[in-house]
Amino acid sequence: MLVSPHVATGAALGALIGNPFVVIPVALASHFVLDSIPHWQETLAPYSPTRKTFIRIPIDLLVSAAVILLAMQLQPHHAWAICLGALFASGADMDVLVVLYPKLKKGVLEKYWDWHCALQRETSSLWGLVPQIAVVALGIVTIYRS
Repeated sequence: MLVSPHVATGAALGALIGNPFVVIPVALASHFVLDSIPHWQETLAPYSPTRKTFIRIPIDLLVSAAVILLAMQLQPHHAWAICLGALFASGADMDVLVVLYPKLKKGVLEKYWDWHCALQRETSSLWGLVPQIAVVALGIVTIYRS
């Protein structure tokens, strides 16, 4: 799944929960729930970056940053929880570094990578963007209403 749905979910959880210590495990768990929803990915396993990857990443990160800034502006009293929620909801994807540095894929990280990849429900169909856009929109609406 793109980074922005994870960030929007984590930020919304931070705005809703408010307690930074409680939001961390909830946001982390949300990551794996979202990965089990069918979603678009421009490159499928074995995840070799393409030209599309380098177009998607800056757009995805800009949307993610905008969601975090919006959430912190709307809910400044929950800024820490929002940031931690966004970080822990998206941070589980840091295992993608094994694509760039294959030597990292050993031991515990290899087991985590294999488990995390098995959870994914990726598709190259652009219809897979619909659930991701819906998750980001739902996250923003939740932040507004909390």
